[in-house]
Amino acid sequence: MSDALDGMLEELRRAPTAALQGLEGEVWSRIDSLRDGRRSSGALLPLRAACVVVALGIGLAGGSYAAMAAARRPAEISVFSVDAHLAPSTLLTSR
Repeated sequence: MSDALDGMLEELRRAPTAALQGLEGEVWSRIDSLRDGRRSSGALLPLRAACVVVALGIGLAGGSYAAMAAARRPAEISVFSVDAHLAPSTLLTSR
């Protein structure tokens, strides 16, 4: 395995080096393009905030609707249920 690694390192040493002229300009141009992209995304901030508010409103409305629908269902009466309001054990402990 070390022979293969030595061979790859030797090929890398013999390879021509990349020219570094103009590298700094390319880096700064990429940075500027990223900054421009962020400026345009900042313009959409009110739209993003509105979408979040609408999503929260829909979630709140849906959750309250589901809670009201669950509360409207008649409670099932069972002798061994925890909801047995007229059970003697609940009448005695409330005093």
